[in-house]
Amino acid sequence: MASGATGGSQLSAFCAVASFLWLGHSIESHQLIEQPRVSSILVLLTAGAFSYAASHFWQWLPGSNGRFDDEGGSLRPASTSLPKRPRRYFLPVLIAAIICRLELFHRVTADLQCSSPGVAAFLPLVILFYELLPGRRARVGSSTKDSEDENDLGRTTFDDVADWVAESKQSLTISTLFISVGACLASSQDMRSTYICTSFDNTTLVRSLQWLGLLLDGVIVILLWRVLAWARTNKSRLISVSVVFLASAVGSGFLYTLLRMFLPSMPLSHHFKGIDALFVFDVVTDGFAVAVLFVSASLLTTEKTPLSLVGIFTFLSGLVVGWGKLKLTGGAENTMHGVAYLAVVLICLGTSIFVYANNIQRVVLIHRTILVAFMFISIIAATIVAISNNRNDYLFEHPIETMIFKARTNADRYLTHAASSKSLPVAVNEYKARYGGRDPPPKFDEWYKFAVDHKSPIIDDFDQVVHDIRPFWGISPSKIRDDIQRVAKQPGIALLKVANGTASHSLSRNSENAMVMDELVKMVNKFAQHLPDMDLPINLDDRPRVLTPWEDVRRFTEKAKQKGFGNKLLTKREDETDQEEAPSQPLDIQQPSSISVRKYQELTALTCPPGTATRAGIHWDVRDFCLSCVRPHSRGSGIFLNDFAVSQSICHQSDLFHLHSFFFTAPAVPPLRDLVPVFSRSKTSSYSDILIPLPTLDEVLKKANTQPDTSDFDMKTPALYWRGAQAEQVDGEMLHGGQQERLVHLVSVNSSSSSSSSSSETLMLIPQNEVRSRAAYERVPTSLLNFLLPFDIGFSSVTPSASHPSEFTTTTTTTTTTTLPPSSNPLQNQYILTLDPPFSSSLPSSSSSLSPGSSSSSSQSSPSSNQPTFLTTLRSTNLPFSSTLFSQWYTPRLQPYLHFIPVDIRFHALHSTLAYFTGLKGKASAADRLGNTRGAMVNGREVRLKARAEEAKWIVEQGAKWAGKALRKEDEEVYLFRVLVEWGRVIQDGRDDMGYVGESRKEAKKVEG
Repeated sequence: MASGATGGSQLSAFCAVASFLWLGHSIESHQLIEQPRVSSILVLLTAGAFSYAASHFWQWLPGSNGRFDDEGGSLRPASTSLPKRPRRYFLPVLIAAIICRLELFHRVTADLQCSSPGVAAFLPLVILFYELLPGRRARVGSSTKDSEDENDLGRTTFDDVADWVAESKQSLTISTLFISVGACLASSQDMRSTYICTSFDNTTLVRSLQWLGLLLDGVIVILLWRVLAWARTNKSRLISVSVVFLASAVGSGFLYTLLRMFLPSMPLSHHFKGIDALFVFDVVTDGFAVAVLFVSASLLTTEKTPLSLVGIFTFLSGLVVGWGKLKLTGGAENTMHGVAYLAVVLICLGTSIFVYANNIQRVVLIHRTILVAFMFISIIAATIVAISNNRNDYLFEHPIETMIFKARTNADRYLTHAASSKSLPVAVNEYKARYGGRDPPPKFDEWYKFAVDHKSPIIDDFDQVVHDIRPFWGISPSKIRDDIQRVAKQPGIALLKVANGTASHSLSRNSENAMVMDELVKMVNKFAQHLPDMDLPINLDDRPRVLTPWEDVRRFTEKAKQKGFGNKLLTKREDETDQEEAPSQPLDIQQPSSISVRKYQELTALTCPPGTATRAGIHWDVRDFCLSCVRPHSRGSGIFLNDFAVSQSICHQSDLFHLHSFFFTAPAVPPLRDLVPVFSRSKTSSYSDILIPLPTLDEVLKKANTQPDTSDFDMKTPALYWRGAQAEQVDGEMLHGGQQERLVHLVSVNSSSSSSSSSSETLMLIPQNEVRSRAAYERVPTSLLNFLLPFDIGFSSVTPSASHPSEFTTTTTTTTTTTLPPSSNPLQNQYILTLDPPFSSSLPSSSSSLSPGSSSSSSQSSPSSNQPTFLTTLRSTNLPFSSTLFSQWYTPRLQPYLHFIPVDIRFHALHSTLAYFTGLKGKASAADRLGNTRGAMVNGREVRLKARAEEAKWIVEQGAKWAGKALRKEDEEVYLFRVLVEWGRVIQDGRDDMGYVGESRKEAKKVEG
């Protein structure tokens, strides 16, 4: 390699910085973070192998004689400053320190929700403390200049100041402090997630381990520098790096094995979920990046102190994060305007002094003079951005008000879209226009007559039905029929039979779900005479069943589009399409008796398209609020949910795997991965079940509170009500991230709660003055908001944790009692919150103990909670607040902010949403009980937010009116009839030539004949 020393060292510095930035940017999107223990071991092994391979090419590396030339280092002081010669025991101590550091890292990440952000930013201060210890060699500064320079009469005051900066310990200390504090501020502005940090998690221990890990980081950096700086050649230096990596990997694995042997109760927070091609690719790429980072840094050890490299790394990462936060100011995404600006200013000022105080001539390829100029330009730009964004802080119209107005204007448009057909011929033409020109299914005229006779307001909008059934057009009818018979033998599945115009089911009279199937049969028999013979697998669980990978669903859907969905433009025989169909393995009746949580999450992620956040991996940072996860369904509305349909998709919300029990509790019966027909009452976006109106057992038995309340809305208590019962079995993940648990914890935080609570602050949209139209987002103590807002939320019964029986009590840490009695009449509250049921894996692991007709779900909430259902609330004079990921047959018929109020699963906007309707005005005196003598002061001023009860009442009226028109029992029958008419064609051998063509076309055919 024919390059000078300067070029070689600059290349090494560039590689070190580039690999560091790449690791920091990409590591969060890799699978490695999901199982950090095995990943860290494999990455160390890979990095060791790459480092050892690099040692065989030492002659092409800069400084092959073990030292760089004396001039022009890229990150080097003016002259070489070697440390003291290392002791023999330094290398084993270094390896032991790395092993211990990895264990501390795993322990902290196990309780990441209790950790403090920004601790790593203080690593330069730890290195600086070592540099300033007594007995260390004097700093090498500009004192190396010759005597002629010192006696130069032309020297100016600026030259003297520059010399003082280069030689003064105070300047080095101040600059390092600025960089560390700025980087810490930049990384400490994120809102906390609602993932619960309990007192059982021992916050003090977790944060102590963080600081201990920081000290170990300093020890590792210093020992590594002292060991590598005295290596004779680059080859020996790189061999030392590879030995450190390999020995640390082996030692870490050995230590973990010993801990598991002697401490079997040690929590295993990250389970090994297997190795696939993508995981191997991530290991190799990250291992290579780590090797490049350390190999490049090792080549610079003779010309710099560790402080220079660590300081530059901290500066780069802090500046990138700081600018990212600064650009988000002026809205809900970042309300800490001054903090973001201060972070950027401190980092820029600190770096400007640091490069002179540490005698760094160049940073990579940039001379320090140019770098300092760039830092001052950054300060000016940051000032402009901060001032500009600060003007955009204020909102002159509340986002909820805007969304209610849009819902009003869209209501008539939806009715026109959903029921534009006023006659059968028009309905046929509308069907063909919507669905690719294909004819409606046979007996479409009978369905239309049935819908009109039952006064259905929806005639044309059945996109949910088409979406559910469309992929099955890519599967041959014979295979569909075979799959139905196989699926019928699965646990939790009943078979609905339609034969000779009569419906029946396969359950015995003593089956627990026989009454549910009786209700379904009763509905089908009202139109069964118009249906062909068919068998329908009915899912009796609360969990959907068909979890088909995205690639398979897309393949069948694309094939269905090629076939035209029954369009007669294609005239291939059925046997020809069967030959084209990709071979499919027959459905294995003997499903695995159980499935691990990790495997279940992996299967769920595979239902998302490649490139999406969930497909890439689970969001690991449970401590901080995932801004990118909520942005797609909250764009343009701040913290409020404005696209309910998008909010139900999990593919951009990888954090939900830690925030909903449906994803972190494995089903008792593993899901079906093949695309097979299963008819269910509800499903999430990842499942391929076909939705039908199917009552729950509680609804059939009238155990649930299903009677609507029609009393005057104004006479009801202005409070948000929810009661629930925990799942049958509660584990640590449920207590930290369960939807119900997070809700109860959030609204129960009080002034005596620990300051380490993950929900100690809440983002709130509050007025800035008496003018109602001017408001801004601010962080407000959650305890104050909980006191001022009318929450009536709690558990009616709790289930102790199987591993820690007292853990739930410490989870709430907020109320004197862990349970609240259910209200005798919950519908006397104006606002009712409905959630998804809790899910658990408490049933027997062997599916053989479950008969095909029995339910394998344990998620049914206890009727003792007396919690009204969503439909009951909608039909009553109550305003439903709904927080759900599940779709049902009626979901597309409801419009948010017109019929109900949507609430994000994370509950980060719950307080602001409730305050919009109940207001905060007139509650100032109530805060006296908090010890606040100034009244209800929110961030130093009295807040007056007028209640919008009239808007709430209008939504209540619209919802009840629409429910009485489009969500009746008759509407369930119309929807079910439409599903079965569509399905009846899909399973017929001659489906490509089947369809309703209308009387006019029938007459035309007779004439042609």
